[in-house]
Amino acid sequence: MINIVIIDSDETERYKIKDNLSSQSDFDVIGIGKDGYEAVRLVKHKQPDIVIMDIALQDGDGVALISLLKSLSPHTSVVLFTDFEDEEHICKALMQKPAGYIIKQGAMPGLCNALKNIYQGDCFISSQVASKICSIFSHMSGLYSGMLPNTGKQPPERERVPPGISGIELRIIAFIAQGRSTHEVAEKLSITDGTARNYISVVMRKAGVHNRSQLTLFAIHHGLMPV
Repeated sequence: MINIVIIDSDETERYKIKDNLSSQSDFDVIGIGKDGYEAVRLVKHKQPDIVIMDIALQDGDGVALISLLKSLSPHTSVVLFTDFEDEEHICKALMQKPAGYIIKQGAMPGLCNALKNIYQGDCFISSQVASKICSIFSHMSGLYSGMLPNTGKQPPERERVPPGISGIELRIIAFIAQGRSTHEVAEKLSITDGTARNYISVVMRKAGVHNRSQLTLFAIHHGLMPV
């Protein structure tokens, strides 16, 4: 029996998931909640096998809860079940290593099988998300190639310290890859928010990227953040 906790701000969505899982004998829905507070309480006391959680919760961001839920119940697999399929949410979520990232639209018929595979130790990512990841990496590969001199040689698979980027800028890249806000970066470095914004703009220009999700992939590519 696979013990499940469902966390979703939408009551209709919560019970749609519950009814779908309860129709099969493999699953036991042992808790349902609407926000991060209830997610923490249920995981701590119920120790489920899997948490199915939306990213957008009534009291905050579900992605930010992943590491906390894992610390409360190390054997619990956290599966994001959401409508968000943009680059920023995908990159931020994958850095927290969820066991699954499933787009809600059209997913209900295959949800049970996906959860069974996750319970067996697999990771499941919706085709929409996988396609977006491939697109992001393809784009980033072009950026990296454009940054390298035309020597006729293939670029290295991983370059630990990109040239021209200072130590403090490397720290900023790592902070952004961890999903930290500009204010959090400023606090970490004991600088003003305005100075942090300037640093981030300079870092993006040096890295040849245009947004935080691309900077996260830059960090992964150069070994500045573990995948």
